Amino acid sequence: MPAQRRISIKDVAREAGVSYSTVSRALNHSPLISEEVRARVQTLAQEMGYTPNALAQSLQSNRSHSIGVVITTISDPFFAGVVQGVEEAAREAGLNVFLATSNNDPENELRIIESFHRRRVDGVIVAASRIGEDYTQKLERVRIPVIMINSQAVGTLQDLHAISIDDLAGARLAVEHLYALGHRRIGYVGVQNRPGSNARRLEGYQQVLQQYDLPRTSEWVQVSDGAILEGLEGDLRAGHALASALLRHDVTAIFCYCDSVAAGVVAACRDLGIDVPGQVSIIGFDDSELCELLCPPLTTIHQPMVEMGRMALRMLADTLAGKPVSDVTLQPSLVVRGSTARLLEREMPQPEENL
Repeated sequence: MPAQRRISIKDVAREAGVSYSTVSRALNHSPLISEEVRARVQTLAQEMGYTPNALAQSLQSNRSHSIGVVITTISDPFFAGVVQGVEEAAREAGLNVFLATSNNDPENELRIIESFHRRRVDGVIVAASRIGEDYTQKLERVRIPVIMINSQAVGTLQDLHAISIDDLAGARLAVEHLYALGHRRIGYVGVQNRPGSNARRLEGYQQVLQQYDLPRTSEWVQVSDGAILEGLEGDLRAGHALASALLRHDVTAIFCYCDSVAAGVVAACRDLGIDVPGQVSIIGFDDSELCELLCPPLTTIHQPMVEMGRMALRMLADTLAGKPVSDVTLQPSLVVRGSTARLLEREMPQPEENL
């Protein structure tokens, strides 16, 4: 059975007995034609099943009313929150959203952005960009606005703006919370496949240890190599493997790069018969939905993932409208749940090796 032919604007014009331009004006609510003609043409177009050609409209207006969103993986709870915020704000603005994953590959990320450009999207939002200094010049040839969320990118590009969380301040909040609970042997578990944010969170951890003259050893810092799997599964495996090594060094508290890593650490403690938080306190970073599912619920550092997505869309809309846009750095906050507790009094051994 042959496919039904698409109704064109010329078909509507022929049926209505008017010119092509009159139909176009009627469908675009032009004041140049009478209300009676406009209403008659619009009703006829609806009855005939006419739908506007989105590509033709975008060529005429130079806008497609669509945006591209690039994330590393769909399995990371952080990206789920960001995409939710983008989609909510896009729906309110009447924009369509195209989603793609880069799998932590900067070359693939760049290819996706260029593909979005060829599809005539109005702009692109990239979460946790992996584009480094070697790729910035290539990105400059994509002449559409690009908004970064928690970017790892280096340098400043035309039409590129950023929304980020203050990683260093968040790390300081986490370690200061553990210090206030009496912990002095505090470890860090991180992931190398997010090098920018991992470095800032590790720096915040080290700053607090130095500020309070706390003992530090190289064994208390465990960071996975860059070969771990992407997303939730990779973070869980990394947290479990690194915690098993870290717990041999008698730490009483662990600050984790993110909630997913912290979940792996909690699982390692369970497997080793270590009570959380009775023997070891654990704190994460993100405040994802995962926190409430763990036992005990996870103390963490909150970053407003959904709001970051909404802000990125609004920033992109302002850029498209020619309004001035400035980069935004959001401040994190501490959310205390059941995975951290005051340290019980006991003799604390001294570390053997200083950093």
